[in-house]
Amino acid sequence: MPSIEFSRVPPAEEGGAQRVSAIEGRVIGARPGQQIVLYARSGAWYVQPFIEQPFTIIQPDATWKNSTHLGTEYAALLVGPEYRPPTITDELPKQGDAIVAVAVVKGNARLLVPAFWQSWWFRFSAGFACLLALFAFHRLRMRQLTHQLNARFEERLAERTRIAQEIQDTLLQGFLSASMQLYVAVDQVPENSPAKPRLNHVQQLMGKVIEEGRNTVRGMRFSSTDSFDLVQAFSRVGQEFPDQNEIDFRVIVEGRIRPLHPILRHEAYRIGRQALVNAFRHARAKSIEVKLVYAARRLRILVRDDGCGIDPQALRSASDAHSGLSSLREQAKSIGARLKIRSRLREGTEVELTVPGKIAFQTRPSAQPRRWATRLSLRRAGAMIRKLTKRSRMG
Repeated sequence: MPSIEFSRVPPAEEGGAQRVSAIEGRVIGARPGQQIVLYARSGAWYVQPFIEQPFTIIQPDATWKNSTHLGTEYAALLVGPEYRPPTITDELPKQGDAIVAVAVVKGNARLLVPAFWQSWWFRFSAGFACLLALFAFHRLRMRQLTHQLNARFEERLAERTRIAQEIQDTLLQGFLSASMQLYVAVDQVPENSPAKPRLNHVQQLMGKVIEEGRNTVRGMRFSSTDSFDLVQAFSRVGQEFPDQNEIDFRVIVEGRIRPLHPILRHEAYRIGRQALVNAFRHARAKSIEVKLVYAARRLRILVRDDGCGIDPQALRSASDAHSGLSSLREQAKSIGARLKIRSRLREGTEVELTVPGKIAFQTRPSAQPRRWATRLSLRRAGAMIRKLTKRSRMG
């Protein structure tokens, strides 16, 4: 009698999922014109692979193969050419008449184990690797940006140092020489001369110009020394205005002081100094405060006063030349920092500069791994000493 054998059985799956798998086998004793009808069981029996394609052709070597939707059991019927299979049936047709042979097999449970790329640990590892790659790319990009920013800072510092030297050697020396000659000439002018007041006024203006030039050169050269300290530097700004002794001026520090990059330290000082100079000259304040906040991820510099404040229209304008707000914003943007200015009329002004820690602080190798290794070695040495002591006592 003809018979049907299965050589490849799909996995067993309850509910008949939409996933399709291959099914194969061979026929013994089939006659010409006969075909295979496949069924998969998911509660009821469903013809496979499709309703409009219910037949599977038998190859000349007596093998057959097709695809089927997954089910708990699979059936293959050897039928004649006149047989028309039902699409859905609760029970398989019996052998007889047009049905020559019937074979039923259960789904292969061993094939239920998913491939390694379908396992949860592989997906988790792939996702974790993607996150690590993104984090490494972010760190690399930040290092590149920091390197570029440091290179720009070094170029600007070298240029400013050169300009400061030229101002000191040429412009200020020339003004000092002219001022001394003017002082001698003013002494020789009679007191009742009508030109005497004008000459005295010119002499005072020249003195102010020389003093401002010295302050500018001093500010440009602050970053050239390794011992430069923002606290001391901001404290010395108040000494440049001796006629403002009645102002309560103080510098406050929050957090542990951390070393800053020399170039950025200079830029931050210039921005804070400009805000302080504006407060001393224009605010008519009774109290001026500088607050340095060394946080874990940022450096903040706040300059506050209780003076007359700034007109809101001038504060919103980007071309305010009187207080240099536009220049402060440009300087802060050039170093990757953020500048905020809050002010109201007769309620004072607050200038806040925020610099990211990766740009502001110098990174030092952490001593934590060394401490951990030292503790581990001490523990091992202690355990070894205890073992040797115990052995000597037992001996």
